[in-house]
Amino acid sequence: MKNKQQKLLILGGTSFQIPCIEYAKSMGYHVVVSGNDPENLGCKYADEFHNVSTTDLKGVLKLARKLEIDGILAYASDPAAPTAAYVSERMGLPGNSYKSVKTLSEKDLYRSFLRKHKFNTPWYGGFSTLEDFASYSSEFTYPVIVKPVDSSGSKGISAVNDFWEMGKAITYAISFSRCKRFIVEEFIEKKYPQLDGDIFVYDGKIIAYYLGDQGNDETINPFVPSSINYPSLLASTLHENIQKELQRAINLLKIKFGGFNIEVIIDENDEIFLMEIGARNGGNCIPEIIKCASNVDMIKMSVDACMGVKPQILNQKDIDKFYTTYVIHSKKDGRLKSVRLDDRISDYVLDIKLMVEQGEPVLKFMGSNCTVGIGLLEFPNEDIRDNMMNRIEDLIAVELE
Repeated sequence: MKNKQQKLLILGGTSFQIPCIEYAKSMGYHVVVSGNDPENLGCKYADEFHNVSTTDLKGVLKLARKLEIDGILAYASDPAAPTAAYVSERMGLPGNSYKSVKTLSEKDLYRSFLRKHKFNTPWYGGFSTLEDFASYSSEFTYPVIVKPVDSSGSKGISAVNDFWEMGKAITYAISFSRCKRFIVEEFIEKKYPQLDGDIFVYDGKIIAYYLGDQGNDETINPFVPSSINYPSLLASTLHENIQKELQRAINLLKIKFGGFNIEVIIDENDEIFLMEIGARNGGNCIPEIIKCASNVDMIKMSVDACMGVKPQILNQKDIDKFYTTYVIHSKKDGRLKSVRLDDRISDYVLDIKLMVEQGEPVLKFMGSNCTVGIGLLEFPNEDIRDNMMNRIEDLIAVELE
C-alpha cells in the first residue's frame, strides 16, 4: 500500500512564503496555502489554496482538521504565528504553546512578560483610546513611541513629542491594529545601530544566531528597516550577552523550536533591550541573506521542524564577506515605471526580488507594506559596502510614472 503523502499547511501566500513552499514541495510534501488573497504570488506555487484568513483561529483549525494536515507553519508572518500555535496545540502537531506565541505577538503582553522577569524594557502602557492614555499621560516623559500592539513590519509607528500630537499618532496606530489597541513606550537612545535578524531554536536551545546591523532611511521613517548588514560590527561580547538574554526568554516561555525574528537595542550604558522576539522567520529575505552569508538554511530548518524532522545545520561557514538585504522603496506615492540598476552596483547584486509590477501603485516607505522589492547584495569588503550603501537609492533607483 502506497504511503499517504504528508500535508503541510503554510499560512500566507505572499512572495516571502515562496522559498518555504518550494522547499516543502521538493521534499515531496503536499503544500496547502491558506490566506485571504488568492492573487498572492505564493499561492501559485502551492498544491492547493483555501480562502481562510491566517488570523482566523477557528477557521484555520477547521480547515486543518478537514485536510488532516501533518504540520503547520507561519513563515515570515507575525499575524499568522498565533494561529499556527493554536492549531498545532489542538491537533497535537509539532509547535509551540499558543499562550507563549500570543505573548510574543502582542506588544503589551510581551512588555509585561519582560518586566515580570526583570529584563530591560522601556516604560510602557497599553491602551485602547486617547482618553485611556490621558489618565496615565503624566507617567510618561516625551518623546514617546506609539505602536499598534499586534501589527508587524514597523507599520503604524510614530514618535510623539508632546501630548497634543497623541491623537494623530493613536489614530494611525489603531488603523494597523486588528484588536484596536496601541502601546505607548519611552524612547530608548541607541548607542549602536539597532540589531535585527533571525535565530533558530530546537529542543529549547538556540542553535543558530544571526543578528545584523539595521539601517534606516532617516529621511522618511527612522523606525522602518531599510537594510540589514551582515556581519554585525558590534563587539562579540555584546552578542554573547544578547544570546544569553534571548536564551533566558526562550527558557521562560518554554519555546520548543522554530525560527524567530529578533530586534535588539543597546542603550548608552550597554544595557540590552530585547525589543521584539517575533515567533516566525524574518521578512525582507532575512533567511535568504543568512543562507548566502553562512550556508545556514533556516528555510529548510523551519519546514523540517514543523514536520517533525530534526533540523540540521550542514556546511556552516564563517561570514567572510559583507552581505546586505536592502528594501527597495520610494520616498513618495505613485505608480511604478521601473527599478533601475546602475552598472556600479550590478557586480554586487546576488538577486533582486520585485514585489510590485510595472504600472502598479507604489506607496511612500512608511512600513513593510510599502516595499517595492528586496535586493540581496554581497560586497568583498566593508569600504565598498559602505560606499555603495551610502548612495544605494541612486544605484537601485525606483522610477515612478
